[in-house]
Amino acid sequence: MGDNTLNQVTDTPLSQQHITQVAPSRLAAAGLSASIMLLKRALKPFEHVQRHSHSWGQVIYASQGVLSVITPAGRYIVPPEQAVWVPPFVEHEVIALSQVQLSSLYLDDTQIGGFPPDCTCLSVKPVLQLLLQEANALVKSEAGLIDPDFKDSVMRLLMVIRDFMVLAPKVALDLPYPRDKKLLRITEALLADPSEQRTLVDWQREVGASARTLARLFKQQTGLTYSQWLQRLRLQVAIQMLSRGESVLTTALSLGYASGSAFGYMFRQLMGVAPSQYLLVQSTLPKVQCQKYKDK
Repeated sequence: MGDNTLNQVTDTPLSQQHITQVAPSRLAAAGLSASIMLLKRALKPFEHVQRHSHSWGQVIYASQGVLSVITPAGRYIVPPEQAVWVPPFVEHEVIALSQVQLSSLYLDDTQIGGFPPDCTCLSVKPVLQLLLQEANALVKSEAGLIDPDFKDSVMRLLMVIRDFMVLAPKVALDLPYPRDKKLLRITEALLADPSEQRTLVDWQREVGASARTLARLFKQQTGLTYSQWLQRLRLQVAIQMLSRGESVLTTALSLGYASGSAFGYMFRQLMGVAPSQYLLVQSTLPKVQCQKYKDK
């Protein structure tokens, strides 16, 4: 959606939430000094890491908080149970939707074997969360520096994390963007108000195309039906709201569901767990205490 990618859905539009533009990391600008590196970075709510790309692959993970990762093909809402794989040379930008502790695993072309060819959301199991927590404690600040006394051990740890990431199950949390201008009018309206109840029959009068044509284009360009696209949008916003501490019922009503049970059915269908179980997992996630170092 080009410049409209910043119109992410929250309780208040991002245009009213004082988005702060921040540059990509110094490591992203300087290039890799090893075949695999870990960057850690703190982001304040609504800080926006500007669009960029690089010649290495990247796994983007938030040990605390919720991220929005945006690529030309779509967007991801990323809680601590997931990470996003971004292949080399793919443009991407990141928005912190809360206070975020960001971990990025950088991989050169010798280390990306086994990862998907396209951007993918990956499940981060508790054991992998703990490995990342340990690596965060050993890597120094944004520069990705490692104490020479621990370098060999840390590199072995990063290789184990890389291997776990390759094996991580894929999660359908992406929201693919269509290209057709008529569909963009619809999806932009849904992004602005995910509780929207209009069907494609309703939309056909507004965008000047039949419901049948719109349905065909949705499937062709996003791989999802209109109702599936709207469900996935609502799931992304629900994850965002639940992670901020909103109740299940408040979240359900905000997204246009008549009851918490109807919302819970959708959530279980897409996430495999009930919203209450998701909240329980959120409350028991390991908390990363990022030690502050001065760069050497």
